[in-house]
Amino acid sequence: MNSKPLFQIISEAMEEDELPKDFSLPPLSEDANALRWQDGAMDGVALYHMGFPRLQEENRERMIQAVKAIAAQDFEKADALFEVLGKEMHALSMIDELQQYIIAHKEEVPAGRIFQYGVHALLDSSDREVVKFGLSFLEMLVTDDQEELKRAIRIVGLCEEFTLFALFVMARWSEKNEEIFELAKMVHGWGRIHAVDRLEPETEEIRRWFLLDGVHNNVMPSYSALVCWKKSDAETVLKNGPTDEEFSGIRDIIEGLIDEGPVRGISGIENAEEMILQFLEEAGKRTLALRDYEVIYDILGHFEEGPVPGAAKKLLETDTCRNLVMDAVRQGRDISLASYLELDYKPVLMERMWDSFEENYWHCKELMKDNACKDEVMDLFRSHLALETIKAEPTKTLGLGPSYQNEQALECLVQELAGYPMEGLEFIETALQAEPVRTRNIALNALESWVISSEKPLSEILPEFQDLLLRLREIEPDENVRNRMEQLTSGCVSFDRKIKR
Repeated sequence: MNSKPLFQIISEAMEEDELPKDFSLPPLSEDANALRWQDGAMDGVALYHMGFPRLQEENRERMIQAVKAIAAQDFEKADALFEVLGKEMHALSMIDELQQYIIAHKEEVPAGRIFQYGVHALLDSSDREVVKFGLSFLEMLVTDDQEELKRAIRIVGLCEEFTLFALFVMARWSEKNEEIFELAKMVHGWGRIHAVDRLEPETEEIRRWFLLDGVHNNVMPSYSALVCWKKSDAETVLKNGPTDEEFSGIRDIIEGLIDEGPVRGISGIENAEEMILQFLEEAGKRTLALRDYEVIYDILGHFEEGPVPGAAKKLLETDTCRNLVMDAVRQGRDISLASYLELDYKPVLMERMWDSFEENYWHCKELMKDNACKDEVMDLFRSHLALETIKAEPTKTLGLGPSYQNEQALECLVQELAGYPMEGLEFIETALQAEPVRTRNIALNALESWVISSEKPLSEILPEFQDLLLRLREIEPDENVRNRMEQLTSGCVSFDRKIKR
């Protein structure tokens, strides 16, 4: 695993005072099958959705011992303890209690030692959580006059994993809003989401940035949409007749507001229907692009009653929209909108699959919904997938990455076969004997669906698969898959859907 200080990795990756957009920290695990979180995602998800566990006594004692080690200038011991705490709890969940403890024991823990350790953790640690603990110490201290240190904090803040913690420190600086604004413009993931929350529209430049760029992050615009709507004063801009650029900015904010999956959005606006109608009225005055129609379609999906659906349909059901959407379908996009407009898009998707199977096999998800397309889709898969080459010794690998592209294509089809009992048997048989555990699970999903719909045991509807599963169960390395095979071969006609897939 990585032993180079993370600050050094970040510094060396910088290009003209920014990080490349594809930069990420070294993975936490060398296991290729381990879940890899986007930088900053673990803290972001916890902060917005999951909350934090309470600090248990064992970890509280570790925290106390780590602070005492800092006071004794035993930074090596403090590092070791904070590494354990980071794995157990994560720094973000402990910052308040850690800072409160230090304040309560300030006579025993000199501020100079806290400063020294914070700088050490920031610059020298190769552990993510230790760096965060270091920044949380620096947050407690006056650093506004430490120009070299401020530059280091700006640098580490460019990494989405640490942006939030850099923002905590910047909040103590005299020019905090300007600092946050500069950082917000240079981060593009969870860091931007956190910066948008903490940035204030103190100038016209910042207010306009909220309108035109604030929601543009590579996580989900919905996390920042309501904040950007309010801080940009989008309502006033909309009522006063926006420019084309401002209209596009409002459109992107509305897209995020409509999606209330992760956080509150459109429901946080009192006069939401009035604002959406105003937006649709403005749309009717313009030559619209595909992007505009896509958001109008989202609006239609959200508002079921009142005047909004009618206004949205009027804009969508035009020749201009139909032509743009059909062009998008030829590139494999906007299938749902094409379906709503009742366009003849399925031959286009089929042609894309025949022309370039590896890039377009996933269109089978749409085409298999149509019984008239089913047989041709299966013929296409037969002609492009060498099924015998997919059969292999079963493992616990998930089958991620380009080396498992054939298995991924097979999974895509097998998922749809669940709705077509006793059809595509060779695809199910192959998937049951594939190396990735995910592929085998998807095949079992299909068999369970067939058994449920027929209300007959597997041994009766597919005796050859009964024999196959009995053999495969003996060599299956995954306990969950073995249990599912056992249920199918034991005559079950209903299944525990809580079983982990």
